[in-house]
Amino acid sequence: MFVHMSKSIQAQGSMRPTKLTCEYQENPLGIDATAPRLSWKIEEEKEARGIKQTAYYILVASTAELLAKDQGDLWNSGKISSEQSIQVEYAGKPLESRRDCFWKVRIWQNNGKPSAWSYPAKWSMGLLKNNDWQAKWIKAKEGETSPWLRKEFSLSSTPEQASVFVNVKGYYELYVNGNKVSDDVLSPAVSVLKKRTLYNTYDISKLLHKGNNCVGIWLGLGLDLRGEPGPVPLARVQLEMKVKGQRKVIGTDSTWTCMPSTHTEFGWDWGGNGREIIDERKYVSDWSKPGLSAKWNPVEVYAGSIGTASAQSCSPTRVTKIIPAFNCTALKANTYELDFGTNLTGWLRLRLPKMNEGDTVKIFFADKKFQNPNGETTPAGLIKPHNEHRIETSNGPVAYQTFGQEVKYISAGKKDEEYCGKFNYAGFRYAIIKGLSSKPSLVDAEALMIESNLEKAGSFKCSNDLINKIYETNLWTIRCLNLGGYMVDCPHRERMGYGGDGQTSIDAQMMSLDASSFYSKWAIDWLDVQDSLTGKSAQFAPVNNDQTYWIPWGGMIDVLPWKVYLYYGDHRLLERAYKSMVNYTTKYVESLYPDGINREGGGDYPGCDWVTPAHGMTNPPGTELFLNCYRVYLFDLLTKSADALKKADDARNFQVRMDKLKTLINSNYCKNNTKFYYGEESLDFAMPLLLGIVPEYLRGTVMKKLEETIKVKNQGHLDTGMLGSYFLFEALMKINRNDLAYNIVNQKGYPGWGYQLSRGATTFGEQWNLDWSQIHACYLNPGGWFYQSLAGICPDEKGPGFKRIIIKPEIVGDLEWVNCSYNSIQGVIVSNWKRNRNQLTMDISIPPNTSATVYVPTVSANEVTESGKPIMNIKGVKYLRLENGAAVYAVGSGTYRFQSSLLHK
Repeated sequence: MFVHMSKSIQAQGSMRPTKLTCEYQENPLGIDATAPRLSWKIEEEKEARGIKQTAYYILVASTAELLAKDQGDLWNSGKISSEQSIQVEYAGKPLESRRDCFWKVRIWQNNGKPSAWSYPAKWSMGLLKNNDWQAKWIKAKEGETSPWLRKEFSLSSTPEQASVFVNVKGYYELYVNGNKVSDDVLSPAVSVLKKRTLYNTYDISKLLHKGNNCVGIWLGLGLDLRGEPGPVPLARVQLEMKVKGQRKVIGTDSTWTCMPSTHTEFGWDWGGNGREIIDERKYVSDWSKPGLSAKWNPVEVYAGSIGTASAQSCSPTRVTKIIPAFNCTALKANTYELDFGTNLTGWLRLRLPKMNEGDTVKIFFADKKFQNPNGETTPAGLIKPHNEHRIETSNGPVAYQTFGQEVKYISAGKKDEEYCGKFNYAGFRYAIIKGLSSKPSLVDAEALMIESNLEKAGSFKCSNDLINKIYETNLWTIRCLNLGGYMVDCPHRERMGYGGDGQTSIDAQMMSLDASSFYSKWAIDWLDVQDSLTGKSAQFAPVNNDQTYWIPWGGMIDVLPWKVYLYYGDHRLLERAYKSMVNYTTKYVESLYPDGINREGGGDYPGCDWVTPAHGMTNPPGTELFLNCYRVYLFDLLTKSADALKKADDARNFQVRMDKLKTLINSNYCKNNTKFYYGEESLDFAMPLLLGIVPEYLRGTVMKKLEETIKVKNQGHLDTGMLGSYFLFEALMKINRNDLAYNIVNQKGYPGWGYQLSRGATTFGEQWNLDWSQIHACYLNPGGWFYQSLAGICPDEKGPGFKRIIIKPEIVGDLEWVNCSYNSIQGVIVSNWKRNRNQLTMDISIPPNTSATVYVPTVSANEVTESGKPIMNIKGVKYLRLENGAAVYAVGSGTYRFQSSLLHK
């Protein structure tokens, strides 16, 4: 319904739209979505319940002045009757390249009153067509991995406005008149170069002036180019300025010049990523300022094929935390160990003492130190350092696990020299410095944490100190891995975006951080690596080189679009990915099993519960069953996706195929009621229970087998690996046995998260006994479980994007209280609870324009009160049913205090 609104309407409601975003970002520059989606959160000035938006009115103007006058010359939506406050698609005039768009919104609440206008926001369009690019691709000569490129130009006056579009194959830093343009590092994000390169847009209006100017770009090889023969970075840079009302363009072409920089990168391979040589003698002061007289070489114009240029849609990578050195130890003459007290991903910044020209310092980065190079004894056997760097000290040899991470720095002999990373990063706790004449001071050494610049979204704390430590370490590990627009498996040895590793942390990261643009970008990478003819996916993305792969790893192509839809209401991405999802599952995976069942285990198409405590890097028993169950999982995702997209026929077809597969699994793995599935490990029971494979008459028996396996056979511990741990906890949530999950997490012995912490881990590693990588994406599922089980904040598939919310806390174990909040795309959700003997108090908050289903644990619905009053007397709280020891209520937005009686502990 469209209604023209008069300017005379005055704000009367207490709501106001805030946190305006376009394509998940605040005031983004250079987007390439031609119908961008607009979202806002709703702020309520006074405590009220059941607040809903009933209509919105959006104005989009070509100038800030027009918007201030309430003139939407690009889009005047009129009053639209709708509760929608996220993913509202722009529906105004067609948007051309470079267009600035200023917008604001006002809303109406369900009392009929309008809000004030929001504060204004802005977005700008990028270069939407190939012929918008006047700049050419250029490069330095072969072998120059990190060159300087520059261009001087003159302006008759200071520009009224200036933007620059930077499209690089590799990494870059952009400078204008000697000033670094932004605080981004390792830009652009990593992409599938066969399909697309990414570009970023910057406003440089304040960096240009009348007279001579210079733009310079420092290039780096970047992870994208790994494996290419003789790789060199390529750049395409286009400055667009308005000078005296006229458009002026400066683009990369044959008139640009170049010079080798101080940096040379080499060794991009497994266990040797991005090693560097830094020769400070080559540094040219003011290389990006005008008037430099140094000798420069002509660039080469590159005429080869390049993937489609797309605007970078995810958050940039930035330095987010500076960590001072914790300790410095002399190992032997001129060799020192810097310890930063925690593993991290990022750079070392080291202020160096005065050295002679040509003096060399070598730096090795390590994520683990072995005081005994022969190894450490663990419950799973002896572990030894991998890719070690051994040092003979006065106290005996020490081995550092470096995975080939090393830097050579050559001094120019100048005062106040400083080493810091630039186009590479390391995963480390220790930096071993060789070649210094004196011991570094602690104040001269810092570690710089590098990660995707994601805003904090959630907080969790409880009465159990071990759980809190696991939560904090889990989140820190995620932050060490989420850089470059995808989740690396580890930051040193491989740096691959494995689909199996990545699935373990999705819920944890989405609940802890605003990962909306991060995961929507990574989902596109998975679409880009797919073989469009066969439907075959890949083992990892975006870095890709025609690999063999494991079926669950390729399943990320199905998982990510659904998760982004569930958490952020992203209908567009799900629709875009749908055909690829269907082709992977039905066209490719199912073609591997013409008789309908996988009886080969790993075989030529492996994929199992990797890195289990008993089997490590080999296929555990039950791989056949796991693969078949995972196929059911894929069909379940397709069924839900088809329902969400209103493809009813597809949904029915997928359901039929899924039910047929469930029957085949039962006929093959349940024999004469004596052997239920494989029956050796917890996952053999958990996966069938989670996915509804177990017939109803067997559910009780299989659930008992699962409980016995965990409590008796495993003595309260887990026996699962990477994906197995994720699905085990999902299953325990679904069958209401979070008590078993809590007991597993609360263990301090082997195997488990508590065991890794007891061994001094500051990040979670690749194997339960801390063999191999110490910073790894294998076991990061607890973070999501803490939010969704212990606090009980869950998305509701019936209202994606947290339009509908489930609050279902689990009162388990020895927990006395939980405090938790989640800043969803709709607003802040709070779930706090505390118990005092058998009395439970739940304080919850539901954001405006949403509703929730709340589960209140209790011995009887008659025992539940809200704000000290019987439920029957509370308007807006509707009793629904009693379910599994909880009274269930439907509520609207607002804050609530539920109190109930529990069974005595």
